[in-house]
Amino acid sequence: MDFLRNIKTKLNWGLLCSILVGPTLFISSPDVLASNSAIVLLYHRFSNPGQSETSISKDNFSDHVKELSSGNYSVLPLAQLIKNLDVGVSLPKRSVVVTIDDAYESFLNIAWPLLKEAGLPATLFLTTQPINSGKKGYLNWSQIRTLTQEGVSIGLKAHSQRRLATLTPQEVTREIKTARTLIFENLGVTPIAFAFPYGLASETAQKVVQAEGYKAGFGQHSGVLHRKTYRYYLPRFSFTDAYGDLDRFKTVVNAAALPVVELTPSNPLLSPDVNPPNIGFTILPKVTNLDSLACYHSKFGKIKIQRLGSSRIEIRFVEPFSKGRSRINCTIRAEGGRWRWFGMQYYLPM
Repeated sequence: MDFLRNIKTKLNWGLLCSILVGPTLFISSPDVLASNSAIVLLYHRFSNPGQSETSISKDNFSDHVKELSSGNYSVLPLAQLIKNLDVGVSLPKRSVVVTIDDAYESFLNIAWPLLKEAGLPATLFLTTQPINSGKKGYLNWSQIRTLTQEGVSIGLKAHSQRRLATLTPQEVTREIKTARTLIFENLGVTPIAFAFPYGLASETAQKVVQAEGYKAGFGQHSGVLHRKTYRYYLPRFSFTDAYGDLDRFKTVVNAAALPVVELTPSNPLLSPDVNPPNIGFTILPKVTNLDSLACYHSKFGKIKIQRLGSSRIEIRFVEPFSKGRSRINCTIRAEGGRWRWFGMQYYLPM
């Protein structure tokens, strides 16, 4: 997994009207590929070493902001990203979007001043239960309202931190509607971009999110978004102090899409009756250097892959997946020293 820590990313900033992608035709020549993909960044807490699994230091985050402000990236509003993808307009090269989950106080005190000074927009995905109950460490509604007036866009992450992947459709609907009502009552906005708590999704939960009118759903798995990426389980690169040094950040924000279709299993929720799952996907044409494709599993490390025909990849596991989250990351060395990157997260209920 040390290899994955060396993968870099580039970021583009933009205000979020809380919308996300629509699939369209993917064009895969090297230059056009870069204009039909984007990288979405994910942060939680800032300078909170007591929560090291979700926190990044001010110094590291400041380095990220400086890199994004270097002129090498197009930091876009999420709304612009979605609109361009939906109508088929090419994206700027090295497009990046910044997202922050859960509305911790450290966003207001540490991260937003740096972003605001740099003129970079951000999207804040809200978990409304701790905000509404005044839980320590979270922003309150008044503070969030001020942030929206300063340009921060709002997304929805459900009411509580329940694992939506294992809830009934009725329970998922209730989580969404409760949060949406609280956001509208307190902020006067209706988000249409959704983020799954812990990145845990299922096909059932994804269908509920779509039925509730959201334009996109986000997970917490690494990968570069492209026009063929399923819009209700979009990838985001997560940054913490353990995985937040500047070298890794540059690798990530400079990554390109590894465009795949026909992913199996497509359901992020695994069944205990089919463990380990047989994973497969097809890489879209004109992606070169397929012989250098390498895939990694969060538990097993580098994994053996089988290539069928010109572009079908199959992965067979000997050992079963552990309960909880499992992540797959696949990369190919691309033109200009960049990396093409595809990722997926699966969840086996505890």
